[in-house]
Amino acid sequence: MADNIVFKQDLFRYVFPSGVPRDSFIVVSGEGGSGKSVILAHIVKDVLAYGEPVIYIALDDDPDTVLSSLKSFRVDVDSVCSERLLQVIDGFSYLLIAKKPYMHKCVVETITPEKPENLVLALIKVADSIGLVKKGAIIIDSLNESMITLDPSRFVFLVKSIRANLSKARGILTVASLHTSTQSLRDYLFLVEHIVDGIIETQSLPPEVSQHIPIFVRGLIVRKMKRTPYKQGVVLFGIDEEGIKPVMIRTTS
Repeated sequence: MADNIVFKQDLFRYVFPSGVPRDSFIVVSGEGGSGKSVILAHIVKDVLAYGEPVIYIALDDDPDTVLSSLKSFRVDVDSVCSERLLQVIDGFSYLLIAKKPYMHKCVVETITPEKPENLVLALIKVADSIGLVKKGAIIIDSLNESMITLDPSRFVFLVKSIRANLSKARGILTVASLHTSTQSLRDYLFLVEHIVDGIIETQSLPPEVSQHIPIFVRGLIVRKMKRTPYKQGVVLFGIDEEGIKPVMIRTTS
């Protein structure tokens, strides 16, 4: 059995009491606003809390916005960047017409993600430069950028290549977000569901429910996770000053 990483957050310990195998490729899917970014940020926070490195591929947004989001969840970005524990691959700024006036110290590589080999080679380069084997994590935010530029067969090849070269060959936990707001986007998830090791779906609550809850609450369901036990069914979660936690809602008849 592969070495497991046991997360610190209450939600993750509740859903995955034995942790997850380090050589897993996990997709966090869901509609916009359903909590995917919250899940990713707290995985980053937990891995860094163990003193293990994180490589974050910023494809959906610029690195400064990503790092500001992590700061809002109490990640000491300046410290972990200085210690080379957090390294960002910038796959967003290639879109800028004018050259960026500066590059954040966390950014160690820039890529244009239209070619899948660019992304895979950048990951391998950064991982090998810090000796990332059987520790740490890779966060891909998100796979949608590749979906836009690649046909389905090349998209499947990209996922298989990342899983083979990083998750399996180097034993690095890899977590990728995937926005599935439309059926066509969900179809891409169906293409790779047999390839990946885990699928976690986040869900927004119906308005008739959420309007009566004074805090951020979303739902999470594990659709698939190989080689480890996990909580079945929908688990509600919220955030407080200590982190991300399961939420129990009492109803009155």
